[in-house]
Amino acid sequence: MLAEVGHNVSIHRSVLMFSPHLIRIGSNTRIDCFGLLSAGPDGICIGDHVHIAAGVYLFGSGGRIVLESFCNLSSRVAVYTASDDYTEGYLTNPTVPMKFRKVQQGDVTLRRHAIVGTGGVLLPGVTLGLAASVGALTLVRKSVEDFVVVAGCPSRIIGTRDKRILEEEKKLLEEENAQEASNHANA
Repeated sequence: MLAEVGHNVSIHRSVLMFSPHLIRIGSNTRIDCFGLLSAGPDGICIGDHVHIAAGVYLFGSGGRIVLESFCNLSSRVAVYTASDDYTEGYLTNPTVPMKFRKVQQGDVTLRRHAIVGTGGVLLPGVTLGLAASVGALTLVRKSVEDFVVVAGCPSRIIGTRDKRILEEEKKLLEEENAQEASNHANA
C-alpha cells in the first residue's frame, strides 16, 4: 500500500514498487509501463502533474528521491541515490559486505518543471533546479542550476529554458482551481 496517493493518478499494472509504504504520489500523475520505484528508508516523493514514462527506474537505497510538481522523466531514465566507487580498488555490488566497498550516497531532487530526456542518468547527490532540462542520453554527476539545459556524457551546459513556463503553470492552476470550485458548487 502506498503511503499517500492524490486524485487522478494512473499507474500501469506492470510497474514494480519496492517499499511502497515509503512512496508518496501527488495528484494528476501518470507512471507508465515497466518502471521500477525502489524506495529506501528516506522514501520517494512525487508531486502533482508528474509524468514518469515507460521503463524508468528510481533506485532510492542511498537517499530520498523527490520529484516536485510538473516534472517529467522520459523513457529509460535511471535515478540512483547510491553508486559504488569503481576507481579506488574497492569491491562492488550488494553481495559484498560494506566494509569492502566504497559507496557514494545522496538524495536526488528534481525541482518544479525539471525534465530528463530519454536514457538520462542521474547520480547520487544531484539536484536539478527549477525548470532545469537534461538532454537525451545525458549523464548528470553534478547539480544543474535553475532554467539551465545540459546534455552529454558527462553533462555540459548547452542552453537555457524560457521562464514563461511559470506563467503557464499559474494559468493551469487557476483553471484547475476554478473547475474544482465549480464542481463543489454543483455538488
